[in-house]
Amino acid sequence: MAWRDTLLPASFRDILFDVISSRDDTERAIVQHEYPYRDGAEVEDMGRRPRLVTLRAVFWGDDYEEDVTALIEALDTPGKGELIHPVFGSLDMVCRSYRVDHHEDSPDYAEMELVFTEASPDIPFFAKAASATSQAAELAGELESCLSLAGLASLAGYVAFAASLPGRVSAYVRGEVLGAIRSVTGAARTLAGLPQVVAADVLAIPQALVSEARAVAGQVVGLAGLPGQFGRFATLAAISDKLPRLPQAKGGTATPYRLQTAAYAGGVATGPLTGAAAPRPSLTLPATGTAAAASSPDLSSSPGQARAIAAAVCNLERATAMANAAGEVLAAEAAAPSLTPAEVETVVGSTRERLRDCIEEHRLVLPTHQAYPVIEQVRGAALAIQELGATVIHLHPPLVSHAAPGQCNLRLLAHWLYRDHTRAAELARLNPGLRNPNFVAQGQVIHGFAN
Repeated sequence: MAWRDTLLPASFRDILFDVISSRDDTERAIVQHEYPYRDGAEVEDMGRRPRLVTLRAVFWGDDYEEDVTALIEALDTPGKGELIHPVFGSLDMVCRSYRVDHHEDSPDYAEMELVFTEASPDIPFFAKAASATSQAAELAGELESCLSLAGLASLAGYVAFAASLPGRVSAYVRGEVLGAIRSVTGAARTLAGLPQVVAADVLAIPQALVSEARAVAGQVVGLAGLPGQFGRFATLAAISDKLPRLPQAKGGTATPYRLQTAAYAGGVATGPLTGAAAPRPSLTLPATGTAAAASSPDLSSSPGQARAIAAAVCNLERATAMANAAGEVLAAEAAAPSLTPAEVETVVGSTRERLRDCIEEHRLVLPTHQAYPVIEQVRGAALAIQELGATVIHLHPPLVSHAAPGQCNLRLLAHWLYRDHTRAAELARLNPGLRNPNFVAQGQVIHGFAN
């Protein structure tokens, strides 16, 4: 951080003034307990005394007297007021004393020494609003925490189901139950394009089901991120394609969650051959969501219950992997943006849809007292991903449409719009349908930030 990024305009009771120096004094309240014929003393720290803030303000110009008078009126007002410290931000202070200095060598110029005393206890210094980057990182951590707790609660429900089987089913039925669960894990590997492995006894070792589902999702995320050259959205789209929703019913089909790049409608093939403006592009968001409602599972038999619960557990792990990947991408967007607002909305919408489906599945297969902790944590994760997406979108001004004032390229257009030719890359990112950034026809509508 540097002063050019963090310094604040100083003011007291909304009266602005310029500051050339500041001094902040702090003293501890100390009680010394001394004893005869003993060296030293026992020191008791009773807390910090009120801080003293000394500011050196300057005023100049033909009307500097008006500014000095306005500040003196604010300082003479009884009671505490809000002081905006140039470095430490908002503080509750009382003006203890002030002094106005004039000098014959500096006409139309005055300096004031202002001494403020802290007026409220426990005021932290540097109590500034968190930066967008830190907010995004905090939301990504909250998302991961909620999904981790949801996974534990979901595992607890499956453990309770597995523990109830030996006492009420025969060995034959237990084999059918185990086969139903293994069919779910096998389908997960097949859909992800991963080799099959020898399945563990997920009834005797319930944690093996979660470990298998987590391993499949982890391998998909790892493989999708290997190229690293197709962009963040393409990586998330590859992960989403390999992690569809597993069916809870026997004979059901997996439902994909498609992440498609947002497109801008209208022809954009402009340039020296045509020289004509393309039709006004309209933003078209890709449709996210399941094509049809999933078929209802058979909960009347033990194998049907096992398949439904196993699918719910696996789908939650797949949603967790996708949500964590989306959270990492959106947190990185706060520092170095590469997605369009439409792509951010698509990622958030698809992730929230996965989480909503997980809520419905667990509500269907688990008793209320077991489903409730899962649902609450998943709801918290859905809120975190929504707030994370909003944080990323709000980093920039609103997206508006600009008409090119003449035939140009994006670098010249960025200079016309923003007086900054280096924002040409930003215009290219916000207009993925633009075929050739070197030829933009007069009147062609380009999407860009408002300022």
